[in-house]
Amino acid sequence: MPEQGRLTKSTGLTRFHWAAWVVFPVVLSALLRKRGGFYYRQTAQLAAMAICALYGVFASLTLPIIGKTHLINWSVARLYYHMTGYLTGLTATIEGKEHLNPKRSAIYVANHQSNMDVLFMASVFPKATSVVAKKALKYYPFLGWFMTLSKAIFLDRKNRESAVKEAKQAAQDIHNKKTSVWLFPEGTRGFADKLDLLPFKKGAFYMAVQARVPIVPIVIANYNHLYDSKAKRFNPGNVKIKVLPPVETNEIDESSESIDKLAIQVREKMLMTLKEISIPNPQLLTTPPSLSTTTSSSSS
Repeated sequence: MPEQGRLTKSTGLTRFHWAAWVVFPVVLSALLRKRGGFYYRQTAQLAAMAICALYGVFASLTLPIIGKTHLINWSVARLYYHMTGYLTGLTATIEGKEHLNPKRSAIYVANHQSNMDVLFMASVFPKATSVVAKKALKYYPFLGWFMTLSKAIFLDRKNRESAVKEAKQAAQDIHNKKTSVWLFPEGTRGFADKLDLLPFKKGAFYMAVQARVPIVPIVIANYNHLYDSKAKRFNPGNVKIKVLPPVETNEIDESSESIDKLAIQVREKMLMTLKEISIPNPQLLTTPPSLSTTTSSSSS
């Protein structure tokens, strides 16, 4: 009898132990999602990214078997947005969804402020779309595995010849496989504390013209008042995202001058929209107009 009693007690403690592991994180996240500070939210979003990357590996291996390859990146994005949004209290309001047409190939270009752009990108990410990323991400555990399996396009920014080759191959895939591509034409994180954009690199525009597909600009409002890694600021809140009408490329030739003009045109539209949808803040300064109309001569 004593042994049986100890066994029953032990079983009860084990059940409680496992129940605590399941319930405690849920209760903690519910309490902290709008009260937790910078380090809690930063940890929560990194944990969510790791979980979604693992799911992405699974999705990349299984969805093609049932003919749902076009849902790999989309399903990972949706999972990441809802999971991270719940844990951190960050959400997005999207305007212009009618310009997202998964049945038509396109080059989606968005402004780049910080690593939190992945969250806002996930809120609006279209089906049948791949991403363009720097080659270094390919070697990240979990995330790199998922991106490799999901056919992400990795560009080596230090090797222009390799980057151009990859961009041309991507253009062929867009045309032949009827897929779309998402990238950040600034090439790196831009101004987080200013209502401005870095000069656009031309790789996205060459890609669109070569594939004869439209460019769909997507503008994420400045969210420096909610997130700033340097200031250790990470607050819950809502961020506006606006999808602009497609910019057609059928009549544009592949000359450098035409590509430059296209890049400037798209950048100006996006910069104007950024100023329109961002929350007015005296700390967000705009650089002189002379710097706003220059574009980079780099092609990737």
